[in-house]
Amino acid sequence: MNLRRITILLLLSTLFWGCGLKVEHPDEPLVAGVTMPDKREYAPGDQVTVCAEGFESGDEIWFEIAWSDGSEEFAPEGWAKGVRGIVTACTASSITFLAPGHYPPATVTVQLRRSGIFQTLGTIRTGDGLLHETMLHTWAETPAGGTLVERYPMYGSADMRNEVLISALPLEGIVGSFGQGMACGWSGDRFVELDLMTRHTQELGDGCLLVGAASETAVVGLYGRGDRLYLSGGGASPYSWQLPEGVTLEQIVRQPFAYAFDALLLTVRNDDGTLSPLILPLPGATRALLGPAVESEVLIPYWTWRPSADIPGQMERVGGYASLHNNWTWFQPLDPETLELAPKLEDTDLLVMGRVLSMTQCTVAGEEDPEVRIGVLTETDGRREVWIYDPERSTGSLVLEDADLFAVRGIFFAR
Repeated sequence: MNLRRITILLLLSTLFWGCGLKVEHPDEPLVAGVTMPDKREYAPGDQVTVCAEGFESGDEIWFEIAWSDGSEEFAPEGWAKGVRGIVTACTASSITFLAPGHYPPATVTVQLRRSGIFQTLGTIRTGDGLLHETMLHTWAETPAGGTLVERYPMYGSADMRNEVLISALPLEGIVGSFGQGMACGWSGDRFVELDLMTRHTQELGDGCLLVGAASETAVVGLYGRGDRLYLSGGGASPYSWQLPEGVTLEQIVRQPFAYAFDALLLTVRNDDGTLSPLILPLPGATRALLGPAVESEVLIPYWTWRPSADIPGQMERVGGYASLHNNWTWFQPLDPETLELAPKLEDTDLLVMGRVLSMTQCTVAGEEDPEVRIGVLTETDGRREVWIYDPERSTGSLVLEDADLFAVRGIFFAR
């Protein structure tokens, strides 16, 4: 969780405390005979059970989190209030919830909330809830039809695999965020948030077509209704676009979109089987733009950094589309004016052997300017591999081989 998110949480908690709710101990306890667990420390996502008499259905758990050893964007000492917990079970004599994540090692005050009244139950200790470096994640279908997410160091190997979470939901198009330990995807038409620290998934809304990263830290959903697309908030979103004439929601390829040129890059499948870029300008524009048709089995949007032509010394986020040509995937830059892809092999940003099945990207610190890393899950002659590429130097490292990728359907970076 970054500083911006903490600030928002603190502002919300300030508003929360000021809305007339009773936050001190009630005259009569909501529950009696409280027994806190005696475990010394919980990892984020561990089940915590507090025993007492008088719990009721609908009771909520809230946290006040205080830490004395900061990390990265966290101050050496700090706190967060108004953090709502995830309750997994509740009976008349006990309540079970997940230990919070996304903070340095902390002392957590556990509060019971009922009808606007709070009762402090006690405190627990939590371990480090931060993901300190960008990691490679794979997602695969489980035998029961759910989803298994596993984690590796970016340049690790199969023997460094760690299970992150198992969800009963059949997830697609998972995209990771950076600085928050979160990822998002979709299940059917439902937007799903994955908490990679507490190992919890949550469905947040219907009507989701696909998700993508609108920045390094923000993963959002696109929703459709009629001939329009809406960003993140369905009909209540401030961003919406009318589809080009003749293009329907059903033609949009359900794969993660990319953010480049101050726009969102999508793909549509034309009636003749070709593919075309679909561009959603940000901000202010109200109509989506359709690019020329491309003869390819895949057309996957990507982004990269380039020196700005207008502002010396600055980098700008540009992009294009990866398309398949004779068992090679070409990363072809997009011309933002004509919406055409660079047609020549020498103009490509990257050349990858095989068909790209899934792609993920992140920024790393370079010697002078930020650099991009592109992770790809490829298939060549029935053999699957995961490679991490440096497009600036046109170099790549093989990370996972075919034997490691049983049932894997996609990859994503997250931190």
